[in-house]
Amino acid sequence: MTDLLEQIRDHANAEPVPELDVARIMLRGRRVRRRRAVVRRGITGIVVTAVAGTAIVVGTGHDSAPTRLDVSTSFSAGDVDLVSAAYRTGGAYSRGDTLWFSDPTYSVDVGTTIQMMLYTADGVVAGVSNNEAGDVKRDYVYVGTDGSVRDLKLPGKIVPGTDAQADRFAYLTTKDAGYEIHVVEASTGRELAKRDYDAKYTWAGWDVPPIGLTGDYVVIGVDGAQQVIDWRTGERVEDLPVGQLPSTGGGRALGNDLGAVTYRLGDSKALRSTDDLAVSSEPGEPGWASNTLSPDGRFVETINTFVEIDDDGSVRKVLDAALDEVVGEPVVYVTDVDTGRRITLPGHARTYGWTPDGRLMRVDGTKVTTCDAITGECASHAVPDGPGKIRMAGRYLGS
Repeated sequence: MTDLLEQIRDHANAEPVPELDVARIMLRGRRVRRRRAVVRRGITGIVVTAVAGTAIVVGTGHDSAPTRLDVSTSFSAGDVDLVSAAYRTGGAYSRGDTLWFSDPTYSVDVGTTIQMMLYTADGVVAGVSNNEAGDVKRDYVYVGTDGSVRDLKLPGKIVPGTDAQADRFAYLTTKDAGYEIHVVEASTGRELAKRDYDAKYTWAGWDVPPIGLTGDYVVIGVDGAQQVIDWRTGERVEDLPVGQLPSTGGGRALGNDLGAVTYRLGDSKALRSTDDLAVSSEPGEPGWASNTLSPDGRFVETINTFVEIDDDGSVRKVLDAALDEVVGEPVVYVTDVDTGRRITLPGHARTYGWTPDGRLMRVDGTKVTTCDAITGECASHAVPDGPGKIRMAGRYLGS
């Protein structure tokens, strides 16, 4: 099982995910062992804005037993400018039912486990759940930097695409023999667009293809290509080479083999390649690397090592992707798309997430560190101790 495929399965909802065609997804792979405890809780409800230090109850969920979503914040709506500024530069992270907007003093408790977070302009789309049997789907809520929490009432077996530069997210549903694109204003839940869409899709485990969102475009990973759709008109404006999980931001998206080329959407102009970082075991063999685009589209993180994971989720060892040899001091590469300037930072595939404005973020125990993607300079702060691990937003496949 490759690390990437394990992440895909983690991201799917409670329904079983079919076996994936490994050859189509990756040119090369390594086996890792991992077992993650998954807990789920269903919710429904309305938008609530929590007064600092006050618990608010939001409805029940699905067809399962009634549950409570208790929301409280450590700040008031009047702090929104301060919280928003901290969020842009420091990102979001969570532990258990608590989400922080960068500064540990800016917290929102939602009363149920936060499993993943996806950035929008002024808050996150968070996947939450709390059911040990894993027999209800993951729910999604919007958590705003003003302290508001909204149940998004999304269907199962999807992973929404979000835009870190706008108050929007997108998702796909099935419709007849095809699909329907939905674009929603995250803070209000108002549907901005609904467009019919049809393409062949067989390569991953969801009922619908994976989707990315940036600016006026959704990017959809179907068989053989990523199709770029203008969500305002429904027009298919271009195709990016190779069907894959979309990595989008700042009006750009990754494409080509291994996602090694950054394209500008609208005219398909290739802006930068990181193909030189791919590694192979023998001359003439296809190389391998993993690339992710920053939420603002300015930087690409490239990794050419694999990690092996113990049963408790900790990294057991890091392997060179070409030689299967242990790497004692692995690094990640960060490339500036506009200038080509490149830095390295210590780490591997599990180390970094992004902040909304393109800084790298990592967690070590109760220490959260952000690093400038141009200079590599880093700053850290502590998070209050507590049970469970800290999850980062800004990860390619969530936390």
